Amino acid sequence: MSEKRQFFGTDGVRAVANRHPMTPEFVMRLAQAAAVVLGGKTEGGDRPKAVLGRDTRASGEMLECALAAGLNSAGVDVILAGQLPTPAIAMLSAQLGAQMGVIVSASHNPFKDNGVKFVHGDGHKLNDKTEIAIEKLVLGTDDTPRPEGRGIGRITKLADGVERYVAHAVASMEGIRLDGMRVALDNAHGAAAYTSALALEHLGADVQVFHSEPDGFNINEECGCTHSEEIERIVRSSQAQAGIAHDGDADRIALCDEEAIALDGDELMAIAAESMLRKGTLKQNTLAVTIMSNYGLDDLVSRMGGRVIRTGVGDRYVLEEMRSRGLNFGGEQSGHIIFGDWATTGDGLIAGLQVLRIMKETGEPLSQLRKCLKKFPQCARNLRVRTKPPVDQLVEAQKIIKETEKKLGDYGRVLLRYSGTESLIRLLVEGRDVEYLEAQADKIASAVLAQIG
Repeated sequence: MSEKRQFFGTDGVRAVANRHPMTPEFVMRLAQAAAVVLGGKTEGGDRPKAVLGRDTRASGEMLECALAAGLNSAGVDVILAGQLPTPAIAMLSAQLGAQMGVIVSASHNPFKDNGVKFVHGDGHKLNDKTEIAIEKLVLGTDDTPRPEGRGIGRITKLADGVERYVAHAVASMEGIRLDGMRVALDNAHGAAAYTSALALEHLGADVQVFHSEPDGFNINEECGCTHSEEIERIVRSSQAQAGIAHDGDADRIALCDEEAIALDGDELMAIAAESMLRKGTLKQNTLAVTIMSNYGLDDLVSRMGGRVIRTGVGDRYVLEEMRSRGLNFGGEQSGHIIFGDWATTGDGLIAGLQVLRIMKETGEPLSQLRKCLKKFPQCARNLRVRTKPPVDQLVEAQKIIKETEKKLGDYGRVLLRYSGTESLIRLLVEGRDVEYLEAQADKIASAVLAQIG
């Protein structure tokens, strides 16, 4: 039986800021442990380096200081990159030859939460085994190595992190410009406030910017990619040809077409996969997605001679599959989209630019491009729970699930899984008969809530 992680979830360690485990004391110990696991040997015996960035939460200042102190005390030099998107820190870690990247962010969560994410020096996220190794050191009784004198790490500030990341994003367009295109942009008062508009303007777009005045407390507040109604509103009000909405750390994206109807990640991936298959640029003609993606994707890709492979929930599992198979495109329905030729993690800006590029290349509006995906109907429920016992112990719910799966056969599925970052259980029922799906989703949800709601 594989070991379970105690603190790391689907995307780093996350909790209410200043409450365990998101306290300065714990975070400093976490940094010291990560230094041992990720620091490694450097050429010439120099101290290892870490690039450290954060989103716009007020608590990020406190946690940034704790992380820097922990890394320094373990003999790691820290490059403070400031407020930048998660994918920017991943890119900079590789570009600057660091041994690791560290991001202080709770992504789409409310401002009171915060989190810590690590990436390897090449910009890729950690696997479960590496996170467990860090946890063992955190929970162990032995002190981590403490160098003295010249061995103690130093802190420097990176002056041009924004410019480096924006230049990288612009380069992903390979000369295609966006002149004459009006784009509505919702930065969620997060890290994208410093980067996305700059990249779009550099490419010639007419950018209408919204929710881009972070004050430390308004991140994700009634805006961003988890509020699709807001990107629809601002596209309508600005008469834009497309809308882009980010989450707090800008590793996710939601798109909106010119008719002010939001797209989800599956539709974005369908548009990109179809384009890449036509051009012959989708490596091995294979798209990597999670178990949450709609089976309409399989239908589209297979009709074009490709195939879809599925992973567990979390963009890092998609990335692991992409790396092991040599693939260059994948993502999640939730909006973590990975264009592997340009990014080592989900990147909301690069994903948005690549879809705008397809619009320019084809001359088609988003409302037309999205029609390539014919979705199977889905019914989803996000249920708040008190406890998280193993899903197979939800006896009554499991009984209804088995009945539902038997009825759906090969033309549908039921997924029931806990959120890795919140006190939620997520239910998805997919098939062809919407009325049946809704009825069964309600029955399963009631059974779950009766036991742990």
